[in-house]
Amino acid sequence: MSKIRLYFPKILLTFLLVFVLTGTELTLLGTCKFLTRSEFETVIEQQNLEEKAYASLESYFQSRANSTGIPAEVYLDAIDKETLKYGILSSADGGFGYLRGFYDNYASYMDLQGLVRSISQFFNDYADENNYQKNDAVFRQKVQDTIDEAESEIYFVTDTFKFSTMYENGWLAKARKAVVLMNQATIALSISTVILLVLLMLCCRKKFSEFWYWLGIAGLTSGLLLSAPCLYALKADYFSRFVVKDPQIFAAVVGYLQLMTNQILTTAVCTFIMGAVFLVIFSIFGHKNDKM
Repeated sequence: MSKIRLYFPKILLTFLLVFVLTGTELTLLGTCKFLTRSEFETVIEQQNLEEKAYASLESYFQSRANSTGIPAEVYLDAIDKETLKYGILSSADGGFGYLRGFYDNYASYMDLQGLVRSISQFFNDYADENNYQKNDAVFRQKVQDTIDEAESEIYFVTDTFKFSTMYENGWLAKARKAVVLMNQATIALSISTVILLVLLMLCCRKKFSEFWYWLGIAGLTSGLLLSAPCLYALKADYFSRFVVKDPQIFAAVVGYLQLMTNQILTTAVCTFIMGAVFLVIFSIFGHKNDKM
């Protein structure tokens, strides 16, 4: 009975340590890795998002050519894939930066002066060929409306996470508050992890080698707890089941979720390996009745 009383606090502390350690790892990944522009750059490279964005714009402007009379080349020759890539990155940077509190507002930017010149040139040439008055207010408004519509579509396509829509509807502001809470949770969980480790060390002060045993059990359990859902999601290709109409949005969301899952899995494997190392240390030194 006395042995059970001695082991109960160690079991309880190890049980709590598993969940606190798991929570600490997840919140640290969320604040330091997931909401960063650099991580999304990896997704762009892996998924060729600028290629998909260009194909989407090509399809859109070609379908509009019949109704507007403006050839798709007027738009497509004035934008390139590097510009679209920059726009996708700018959108991600603006969204993640706003969520993390770096920016007061969400904004995205692309240099579309070439597009403005191309559209203006087309209308000027059309006016010259048809003897139309270019100084007419209706003509100028038509040119401006065409430019605005084209720019709006390009920004829409490059906003692969639909940050602008979420910002306008107030959803991004709510998510920003959640990120602030996650930052606070990271600090609280990190402190809790240290406290639990210290308490566990104190409980093992008469035979300190047991500390490595319980720490190893916590590491193994936390690693398994994190890796199980990740392995299922990746093996079952779970995220590919999402139904999203736009190819670039589908690729961005699925690619991003897969990247996050892989990083969580990597963290889980490292935690599992560390747990195994601690158990090996215990198996080597466990016979020694050392005191702290």
